[in-house]
Amino acid sequence: MILRSRLIWYLQNSAKLFVVSVRLLIHSIFHPKLFFRLGFSLFSTLNEFYQYTHGKLYPFKETHTYKKLKNEFSFAKCNYYYSDKNVARSLEVLILSTLVQYFKPKTIFEIGTYTGFTTLHFAQNSKEDTVIYTLDLPPNYGQEKLTHDKLEKYSYDDHLVVELSTRGIDNRVFHKNPLRKKIIEIYGDSMRHDFNPYKGKMDFIFIDGCHAYDYIKSDTENAFKMLSENGVIVWHDYDYIIHRDVFKYLNSLVKDYRIYSIPNTRFAIYGKNI
Repeated sequence: MILRSRLIWYLQNSAKLFVVSVRLLIHSIFHPKLFFRLGFSLFSTLNEFYQYTHGKLYPFKETHTYKKLKNEFSFAKCNYYYSDKNVARSLEVLILSTLVQYFKPKTIFEIGTYTGFTTLHFAQNSKEDTVIYTLDLPPNYGQEKLTHDKLEKYSYDDHLVVELSTRGIDNRVFHKNPLRKKIIEIYGDSMRHDFNPYKGKMDFIFIDGCHAYDYIKSDTENAFKMLSENGVIVWHDYDYIIHRDVFKYLNSLVKDYRIYSIPNTRFAIYGKNI
C-alpha cells in the first residue's frame, strides 16, 4: 500500500519534474557554474547510494554510539558558513564535531591538516586540556622540482591539495585563534613519519591525508598502532567514484575489523566500544 502511494506521488509530480529539468537545462546555458553545482550534488548523491549498496562496511545505526546520539540532545560547535565544501561538507564537519564532543578525547591525531578547518573544530569541541596533533606536508614540499617521483604516489585530486596546503601553510584558520595553544603542528610525509612516540596514546584519530592506496594503507596501519584502548578512528573520503582506493582498502579490512559507514557522509568509523 505504501509502495503504491509513493508510486502515485511520483507519477503525479513527474510533469513538474520535467518542467523543472527543462528550465534548469536552459538556465545552465547562461549560468554554467550553477549547473556544475547541481551536477556535483547529484554526483555525490549517486556516490553515497553506491556506498550503501556495494560497500562492505557495517551500518553506523547498529552502534551504541548512534543510539545514544539519537536520544541525547548534543549541540556541537560548527561554523557552517566558513566551510569549504570541496574539502568537507558542512554536515560532515558538524558530525565530526559531534563525535569529538561525544567521545571527549584527551588526545587527537589528525593526518592531513590542509587549511586547519577541521583541526579548529576539534579544538572547539574538545576539553580544555585536550592535545591535538595535526600532521601535514612540510613547507618546502611543493617547492621541490615537479619531476620528483614522490608526487606520482599521490591520487588524482591530491595534487591540487598538496599545492594549496603548502601555499597556505602559514595562514591556517587556527593560527590567530586562542585555541591554537591546544594544537601541535607536525610536518612530514605520513608514509615516512615516525609514529612510535604516539603508540597506544591517541583517543581520536582522523585520517584525511593522501588517498592513494599505499598511503591510506600506511596511515591506517599507523593509526591502529597509535590507538588507545578505547580510541576511535575516523576515515574521510570513503567513496567509490573519486577515492576508489580508500573505498577498496576499507572494504578489505572488514574481515578483521568492524568498521562502520556513517550515512549521508563520506566517513567510516572504528572503535572497540562504539
